[in-house]
Amino acid sequence: MQEVVVTLVFMMALLMFAAFPAYKAAHFLQEKYALSHKMENLLTLVLTILLALTAAVFLKIG
Repeated sequence: MQEVVVTLVFMMALLMFAAFPAYKAAHFLQEKYALSHKMENLLTLVLTILLALTAAVFLKIG
């Protein structure tokens, strides 16, 4: 349980750094597939969380 909490704390710190790459990726996908503005916002949010969680897991492992 403590490992999960530490990973989530790492993730909170990384959310700020994951937001810009997620925005750029969502904007690229929006241009390529003509997504709606609402879908682009949702995709940005999901990608931000996934990028931060992935980086936090790698920090925890390493």
